[in-house]
Amino acid sequence: MKSVDLSGKKFGKLTVIQKTDTKRKGSYLWLCQCECGQTILLESYKIRRELVKSCGCSRKGKNTKDLTKKKPVSSCGCVRAGAIKNIAKQRFGKLTALRPTTKRKGGSVVWTCLCDCGRTTEASYNDLVSGNTRSCGCLIHEKGRPGLSYVDQTCIESLKSKALHKNNTSGYTGVQKQRGKWVALISLKKHRYYLGTYERFEDAVFVRQRAEQLLHDQFVQAYESWNKKDETWKQEHPLKIVVKGTNIDDFELEVEESDRGNHEKKRKRKQTAGHAHPGRVGERKRSSPAQ
Repeated sequence: MKSVDLSGKKFGKLTVIQKTDTKRKGSYLWLCQCECGQTILLESYKIRRELVKSCGCSRKGKNTKDLTKKKPVSSCGCVRAGAIKNIAKQRFGKLTALRPTTKRKGGSVVWTCLCDCGRTTEASYNDLVSGNTRSCGCLIHEKGRPGLSYVDQTCIESLKSKALHKNNTSGYTGVQKQRGKWVALISLKKHRYYLGTYERFEDAVFVRQRAEQLLHDQFVQAYESWNKKDETWKQEHPLKIVVKGTNIDDFELEVEESDRGNHEKKRKRKQTAGHAHPGRVGERKRSSPAQ
């Protein structure tokens, strides 16, 4: 498919100058000039969909313009009247909320909870209410949940499924409406990544789908490749997947296969060496005393 020439066209405050030889994630970058005079390199899809409308100058000053109002703020926002909703003694799956902590996860208060198995754990208010966290982790290993595969506390079947949750109101997973705009999010390994806020619903869906390809699909591919090996090899080489980057511009998955078998062999060699017969290596012979 022949690429569209964007040279000379204007999108928002940006005017496209020319296509460069620089690539980012396999996409060629276009040199654009902003009305303020600054230049920026962008992918063609971001330009055409107007996901980026300036070099960043449009956002400057937005976070500080309210500081001149008569009512000064007393904190960064972490302390708000009534912000902590009391869910003490309420049950969420196998968890009973005990007390709030001073920790925050994505702006949500982290609670200390007691599991039915007797263990205590911590979970955020959002995770408890949404049903993302229902136990200390013991629920994963209980019988009655057959056929589910977990890697780094991530359910492979959940990543493969594109079905909407019952409480979804937008029509697409990971896209929600806030203050008249569409916010795109994605979660992996119990960590939520913010993908941006957009005027149009289809733009938020497009970015979410791109993030799914970079994170969810590649995570599943890495697992399936590892899962083809025999059970002995998998026990000696447990799979660990590390997420690098924070957005669709620099997301990257790194597969780490630790060799547990070699570690065990090295440990045995050390133990064997430690029990070696003394005096055989490097021992200086003593001369017998004169009779």
